[in-house]
Amino acid sequence: VGFVFGEDCRLPVLGVTANPLIQRFLCNLESVLDSRLNMSLEILRVNNEDARDDWNSRLLELDCLINFGQLNNLMCDTLFRRNLPLIEVYSAEEVRRHGDFTGIDTEFDFLFWRNDNQIEQLFEYFYSMGKRKFLFISSCNIKALRPEFYGYDAEMKLEGFKRALSSHPDCSGRILSLKNVNDFNMFREFELTRELLQADHEALNNAEAVICHNDIVAQGVASIAPEFGRRPGHDLLLSGEGHFRELQYWYPKITTSCVDYTQLSDRICELIELRLRDKISPPRKIEIPTLLLKAEQ
Repeated sequence: VGFVFGEDCRLPVLGVTANPLIQRFLCNLESVLDSRLNMSLEILRVNNEDARDDWNSRLLELDCLINFGQLNNLMCDTLFRRNLPLIEVYSAEEVRRHGDFTGIDTEFDFLFWRNDNQIEQLFEYFYSMGKRKFLFISSCNIKALRPEFYGYDAEMKLEGFKRALSSHPDCSGRILSLKNVNDFNMFREFELTRELLQADHEALNNAEAVICHNDIVAQGVASIAPEFGRRPGHDLLLSGEGHFRELQYWYPKITTSCVDYTQLSDRICELIELRLRDKISPPRKIEIPTLLLKAEQ
């Protein structure tokens, strides 16, 4: 089974696994593929995503390809010509496409989860605990800051917060976004979050609950809150998203949410089993549920 990180298919393999979301997904998937299907997992990269020869050489000897996020036109066309199954996986229902898809079959199995629903779920949880003053801290990858290459998942999280806020007229909310420094190491967001709040003390001082783009941003908030006399988990409720392996044992514990990785891996295996014997039935589109992981648990 091949895996392509469609958001940047030229990224070196170790760069792909450095992404905490992808690392968590692939660690779980590789184990299940081995134990259930006796299949191995290979992370693929191309030097030039606009060169058909690159895709031809990388997609040799595969039984199936899993793509995360952005779809490449030459990748899809090569798979179609070779009658190889594609399983698309993403944290949003809409997927960006790279290149000209004219005449290219774009029918594929699609597994997705809804990051906007995750944010609404977190909002409702804090609301049930009596919180009415909210702060949402997004990544820089929203459309307003990066219109040429925004992340659909980041935009969906932002929209989820806006919907939750509008459904509760008794609540107030403010949105802050991290600055774009052209550094896509996700762990840089920890420092950027601290810089953001150091420049805007009132944003944190006026909040009862802070909902963050991911666990890294949330830990950035947790690290600076005591400098303002706030105690995360006590007078300030705090949440992230992702349930990243690297941060599960950090202090303080934060409420977070994530896709149900067990169900995601199981559905992928079921689709691979299906496509090994049936490559002509209509593609499946399956929504994977998400989990709310409360800090007190």
